[in-house]
Amino acid sequence: MSFKVVNCMNIPGMDWGDKLLEPLDATLVKGMWVTEDEIIANAKDADAVICVTSAQSFSRRVLESLTNCRIVASAGVGFELIDVDAATERGIVVTNVPDYGLDEVSGLAVAMMLALGHKIFQVDKAVREKQLNVLKDMKGMMEVCYPMFRMRDQTVGIIGVGRIGMTTALKCKGLGMRVIGYDPYVFGPVLKNRGIEPVDLDTLLKESDFISLHTPLTSETENMIDYEKFKKMKRTAYFVNTARGRCVDQPGIIQALQERLIAGAGIDVTVDEPIAADNLLIKMPNVILTGHSAWYSIEAQADMFGKPMTQVVLALQGKFPLYAVNPKVEDRWLEKYGKKS
Repeated sequence: MSFKVVNCMNIPGMDWGDKLLEPLDATLVKGMWVTEDEIIANAKDADAVICVTSAQSFSRRVLESLTNCRIVASAGVGFELIDVDAATERGIVVTNVPDYGLDEVSGLAVAMMLALGHKIFQVDKAVREKQLNVLKDMKGMMEVCYPMFRMRDQTVGIIGVGRIGMTTALKCKGLGMRVIGYDPYVFGPVLKNRGIEPVDLDTLLKESDFISLHTPLTSETENMIDYEKFKKMKRTAYFVNTARGRCVDQPGIIQALQERLIAGAGIDVTVDEPIAADNLLIKMPNVILTGHSAWYSIEAQADMFGKPMTQVVLALQGKFPLYAVNPKVEDRWLEKYGKKS
């Protein structure tokens, strides 16, 4: 049996694992097709589609056009632009790469906490522009640094204690910090077993010195951190977002920073990407912006772009993929394409 695999997000120079198809009777078609019409035109007869479903829309319309498709394999963790219910109805398994970038994203979240807490960028600016030094001008340096607190005496609140949130929490524990967590989908004793205090969201907002957001983007989490949530935070608190820009109400965080409801923010993801040149966040000295780069390392890049093909190969072999985000489709899928291994 011959197969057609379509890579709709082929980025030149990236290793997508094309060689894994060599033992199979498969034709690989590659291109950069982003709009729904482009995807439909090029993938409608594909047996497998590789894409980035946090950047490409796989609506019901697109999925209904995929007449032969058994798998939509997405690079990355997020899959907010795919209609998973529609895929399940059509017997299509959807996969992501849930285990890539854990160390990278959690590492940047902690790095932002350290940079914000130690006011590294403000001090760096003062040294570069004024040659400020504690031996030369202790009062001037203290004015730049004030207030600064010992990290191990601080409380970190993790919103969304999944893989990345948990990894971030454990790194903060390693710094000696108190860690509290909010996640309605994680059993409280699981958090306690890892040294994380389970709390409700209001308690987390009120008690945390650093708040790190690690939720997926869903209808439940969109704009979940709004102006009213910022009003509940400490005036000395720092907010870090390495999740999705739309999980935070952007006018709300801008207003909160302008009114000094919080001390600062570390923002990897914004509502509009790339961030607009006139976005007020750009001019705020107590905001760190990293342009959705938290996921990146050489190793993470290899995982992100290489693992979707491993799921495609399993699907073409009649084996249910390991990274399915819609496991409810498994029985129906196996009846049509294969059997349990």
